[in-house]
Amino acid sequence: MGLLECASGASVWRGYDYYKKKKIVRLEEIGTNAFSAKVSGNSSEPYSVELHIDHPRKSKCNCPHANGKRIICKHIVATYFTVLPDEAEKFYTEATAYQEEEEKRQEEFSDKVCHYVWHMKKSELQEALLQLLFEGPDWQFDRFVRQNGLEDDW
Repeated sequence: MGLLECASGASVWRGYDYYKKKKIVRLEEIGTNAFSAKVSGNSSEPYSVELHIDHPRKSKCNCPHANGKRIICKHIVATYFTVLPDEAEKFYTEATAYQEEEEKRQEEFSDKVCHYVWHMKKSELQEALLQLLFEGPDWQFDRFVRQNGLEDDW
């Protein structure tokens, strides 16, 4: 499993942001596909990162999120992207393409739902609305009552 697959989505995106903002203040190769780095973060002192590309779980960072744990944090990801900038651009290209596809799928699904609702009979719509109001969350019922001026009758 690669380093990006070992990290959470939030850590990858934050790491990409740190990479783009050039938060790596020192980088040194310490072995074959192994690197040591200092990464500027929220602390007054840069965090110390040890990156092992071939064995991601051996990577370390002394930030509060990853210190003493086998967690791939944003500082490790930023170091990875600094060492392999083509991987950073590949990640960004694939992630934005996926996001665009997902937005398109959601829009198509919304259109399908709207089409279905517009073709429902009045009695079907009334039944569906009542079911949503009485079986859905309380805030939904309360909002319906307020928006339709029914609170005086309540």
